[in-house]
Amino acid sequence: MVLWPLMGGRGILDLHGSNGLALAVTISPPLQDPADDTGIEALVATTWAAAPTAPLGPWLLRAGGGFTLRANAVAALGSPVEAELGAMIEQAEAFYAARRLPARFELTDRDPDPALAQALIERGYVREGADAEVTLASPLRTLRSIAPPERDGRVVIAAAPSQDWIDRWWSTLDGRDESQRDAAAELIWALRGRCGFAAHLADGEMVATGLAHIGGSWMGLYCLGVIPGRRHRGSARRIVGALATWGTANAARRVYVCVADDGGAAQQLFDRLGFTVSYRSEFVRPGC
Repeated sequence: MVLWPLMGGRGILDLHGSNGLALAVTISPPLQDPADDTGIEALVATTWAAAPTAPLGPWLLRAGGGFTLRANAVAALGSPVEAELGAMIEQAEAFYAARRLPARFELTDRDPDPALAQALIERGYVREGADAEVTLASPLRTLRSIAPPERDGRVVIAAAPSQDWIDRWWSTLDGRDESQRDAAAELIWALRGRCGFAAHLADGEMVATGLAHIGGSWMGLYCLGVIPGRRHRGSARRIVGALATWGTANAARRVYVCVADDGGAAQQLFDRLGFTVSYRSEFVRPGC
């Protein structure tokens, strides 16, 4: 049995059995219970963000040291008074300039603001990256039994990350920029609320990671990574299934995940698991 820290100091419930799951259980009532995905955009915006963030009217300015577009962009969660729009964009640009980051806006198709989009075009903003991101959602109950039959190892879930967990997750990222490693770790440590840090352990090695964050009755999935030599062998599914069980124990009812909208392996995995599109995001920044 692996004794990892448990939020609240209430021990570990060891549920090995057929799923090989060591589960840290903390049960508390949900903060909210939305019937649909109303409000999910604001929840996602405030979760994956370095602390502290800076509100600007209905917007949220996020600066995560440059690691990931989402954590380093304005979340335009509402439409400001049109007469104030230009001044607000200038304030946002000054915020990022002070942090030596490019001004960047996340624009979504959930509640688009045509005035903001047009103003950014007029200021020379262009889309960043070839692909948009998509936020997918699913009822949590449908994921609790998705893990394939146990072949080797087990999944353990802790309430706080170890340095080994952070190092392993970082090592699974393709095309990672080593200069952003500290910023990535800061994003992990900045998470607030109930968190579950999952690791698939096999042959004495941590071969996959995953992170769940509870916000009200929602659970967000982050940091799902598998080392190259263990990909396509069920580790990702086992992590998701274990975190679904953990999320249910923590009173979550729905789950979301943000992935590249590129038809790649991550999107294919969640499509197979029955996730559906909640909204799409694209990121824009000043052109050269």
